[in-house]
Amino acid sequence: MDGKELISASEMADKVSAMAKHKLSPDFVIIARTDARHVTDFADAVKRANLYREAGADMIFPEGLQSESEFEDFAKASPGYLLANMTEFGKTPDISATRFHELGYSLVIYPLSMMRLAMGEVTRGLASLQLHGSVKETLGKMQTRKDLYALLGYEPGIEWTFPSNRV
Repeated sequence: MDGKELISASEMADKVSAMAKHKLSPDFVIIARTDARHVTDFADAVKRANLYREAGADMIFPEGLQSESEFEDFAKASPGYLLANMTEFGKTPDISATRFHELGYSLVIYPLSMMRLAMGEVTRGLASLQLHGSVKETLGKMQTRKDLYALLGYEPGIEWTFPSNRV
């Protein structure tokens, strides 16, 4: 996305440090994001990442890297836990999760992929409904009731609880 602005590196480091000092659980992970690659340059992104690590960030999220070699160079210049963001139609090339692991990334997120996939099918389904006046043409693409119940672990007639440990 164009038009991003950055706060100063020291201001962000202060925020990370404050979070680290007041962490209530070791299970809480502080992920510090830097958008500097797109706003300033690659070197500034690395400098900020390392400053945020020193301030207490557990993981770094370098947003907007533009090539596989940039991801590799970033991992070498800022060793530690790293997050890669795969967003279709953006500046980041399509790199597999396996390749990211090879490059040194601990976590790869796909924040919009499933929504885009679902909305594509919703759009096609609505167009078919408008054209045919029913959903008969799209039934084969729908999740069946049986599959939905299996996914949810639901059995009709049996009391249902919401086990949070399965989410």
